[in-house]
Amino acid sequence: MLLFRLHVRGQTGLPSTGGVLLVTNHQSFLDPWLIGLASNRQVHYMARDTLFRGGFLQYLGELLNAFPVKRGKADLWAIRTAVERLNKGYMVNIFPEGTRSPDGIIGPIAPGMVLILNRCKADIPIVPVVIDGAFESWPRTAKFPRPHAIRIIYGHPILATTWRQWSAEELATQVRHEMIKLQTELGSAHAEASQRKLEE
Repeated sequence: MLLFRLHVRGQTGLPSTGGVLLVTNHQSFLDPWLIGLASNRQVHYMARDTLFRGGFLQYLGELLNAFPVKRGKADLWAIRTAVERLNKGYMVNIFPEGTRSPDGIIGPIAPGMVLILNRCKADIPIVPVVIDGAFESWPRTAKFPRPHAIRIIYGHPILATTWRQWSAEELATQVRHEMIKLQTELGSAHAEASQRKLEE
């Protein structure tokens, strides 16, 4: 927290109990640790399966309550695992862009979160989350992170009574729009480009 001068906003608006789906932009390898530090509740993570090939990375991932997902396809095991953890009342974080941003902006969001939400027994709220500054600290082209101010902002929960009215594609677009609004609220240098990419 000292190295990256971490500043967090909006975490007091997180539901204090029950399952919650956090939907977060993905700027760097730091992101799971940052979300875990910033939240006042334990977070579980859906992470790409290539991190679970044994050794230290798998140990660290399991220590952080992470579970693997195969990217680019409907991974039924990962979906079931996410549903089970949400039904048990945990917060589950997904990075729906699928990979780290190459330029810091918020890119297209996969609509697959509906496959998780519609299988849950309870009505699960969605909380959009935006990380800003992690790209500058540890871009994809760098081997190691460097000190840089990082900010995290949690949005208002999108309740099931609202998101159930949208199709999977509409939900993905609405969540992306909310994330860009949060990025703008932070005064991020990437907000304008994120909005332009969405409009395109």
